[in-house]
Amino acid sequence: IMGSTGSGKTTLFNLIARFYDVTSGRILIDDVDIRDWKLSTLRSNIGMAIQEVFLFSDTIDSNIAYGDIDLPEADVEHFAEISDSAEFIERLPEKYETIIGERGVGLSGGQRQRIALARALAIRPPILMLDDTTSALDSETEEYIREQLSSLDFPCTKLIVAQRIASVKNADRIIVLGKGKIIERGTHEELLKKRGYYYEINCLQTGTEEVKAGEIYAPQQV
Repeated sequence: IMGSTGSGKTTLFNLIARFYDVTSGRILIDDVDIRDWKLSTLRSNIGMAIQEVFLFSDTIDSNIAYGDIDLPEADVEHFAEISDSAEFIERLPEKYETIIGERGVGLSGGQRQRIALARALAIRPPILMLDDTTSALDSETEEYIREQLSSLDFPCTKLIVAQRIASVKNADRIIVLGKGKIIERGTHEELLKKRGYYYEINCLQTGTEEVKAGEIYAPQQV
């Protein structure tokens, strides 16, 4: 899911998790209106990591295993590996038993994001929602995590809000939002052919063709 600031990306995630309900239309999961699911059932089947990470003043182990307090230590370490957290955790004084400050005080933004991702994955959710979760990561780390997410050992539908073309180009479907509406949808190749917003962002980020911001996209909005 892509789109400019204020286009509705985070709102969409909040609606899926039922932090508030739609005022018109429906959201279906397995052909069932999410308002017909028990709220605890719905949310227990969604793993979510957002850009503004909230970590608890507790051990790293407990933060990762927050959604499953009986999670085996081996699984905690496994999901730390997937989220590329294991290396920096092993360098900490108490490793997984290191206590971090509330909201992750003492960790960098990228480290907090990776622990939040490990926590979201640790419940093995059927639905994983990542809202710009890798924004504080370098491209190499992001690529590693992207590869790990493509080969999870459990079935999982992934909904990913991202600003980098590299993060979305291999998605089964890419949705571009604008002012609360879907303005483009398709695969990477299909959207490039449309020569709209996605095409413009791709050119700007990859340098494949000289374009001016809005040069291609704006006329198509008229």
